[in-house]
Amino acid sequence: MPTIKDLAKELGVSVSTVSRALNNHPDIRQETKQEVLEAMKRINYTPNALARSLIQRKSNTIGLMIPDITDPFFSAMAHDVEEVLSDNGYLVIYVNTSRRPDKEKRFLTSVLERKMDGIIVTPDFLDEDGIELLQRLKIPVVFLRRRPPQQLEMPFVDVDHYEGTCNAMDYLFSLGHKEIGFIGMPPYSFTGKERYRGYIDSLKKQGIEPAEKGIIWDGRTMQCGSRSMGKLMEDYPAMTAVFAANDLLAIGALEWLAEHKISVPGQMSVLGFDNLEVSNLHWIKLTTVAQPRQEMGRKAAELLMQMLLENRLTADSILLNTQLIVRQTCSEARI
Repeated sequence: MPTIKDLAKELGVSVSTVSRALNNHPDIRQETKQEVLEAMKRINYTPNALARSLIQRKSNTIGLMIPDITDPFFSAMAHDVEEVLSDNGYLVIYVNTSRRPDKEKRFLTSVLERKMDGIIVTPDFLDEDGIELLQRLKIPVVFLRRRPPQQLEMPFVDVDHYEGTCNAMDYLFSLGHKEIGFIGMPPYSFTGKERYRGYIDSLKKQGIEPAEKGIIWDGRTMQCGSRSMGKLMEDYPAMTAVFAANDLLAIGALEWLAEHKISVPGQMSVLGFDNLEVSNLHWIKLTTVAQPRQEMGRKAAELLMQMLLENRLTADSILLNTQLIVRQTCSEARI
């Protein structure tokens, strides 16, 4: 089988020159690159990924930005993203940003360097520098579970977090709850803000003034949920139910209540958001708002594929529905 050395010998140039041509290096003339391609055909040189990239003018790689790979929500979405793209001949390059702005920008910079064909992103921090980097890419970009800023005409795939929260709150009202606490994610989070907005608006529609001491902003983990539940019980003793902005927070709240011998749902109702697999374990059975995580990942990948096939940078966004899943952590308000 011919090697890159044979290719260099055929052309009468050095191996490094051929290598730079296959890497599309700017110091190699376009004529030389074309000669390399023709020589590859003459000697039946099998192109590697770099050479195929030069021939097809694409890398067959897609970048996937994940804010937290340890969060089961994102791992489920990532699975279906990769399934769709892999079936279409693309290699998916994962980048776990650990919710750090510097890693998000480093990823966007690497997209340019690696000449990726497209990317799916879930950024937590998108300042002017990040927006500028995205504008410079000139490749298809799909936002997943995030909304792009107005300056970017890029599609997104998400659910209506506001409506999902309103439906959850309506369920608690139907059970007679009026004193409902809120455990929120970090206030800079778009999804956290939308769920908080749904919580506040739902109370006001019922003529209930939100209790300032009934609102806690924290992180996203079970430990945060446990800590916040303890704080709420201390500051808001009239509370009969709590809405947690994600399932991990809700499960942390359940843990605190169990440790302090407070029965659920007899003494306290708890409702979450996400419908993670762990929420359905028989000792948890959390009532929650389900997001179609796998469908979200699949739709994002399909949308990106559509943009690649049609060679365009814009497309219609996709907003999916949530579903209230009633299990065993909510009951009628205690009298």
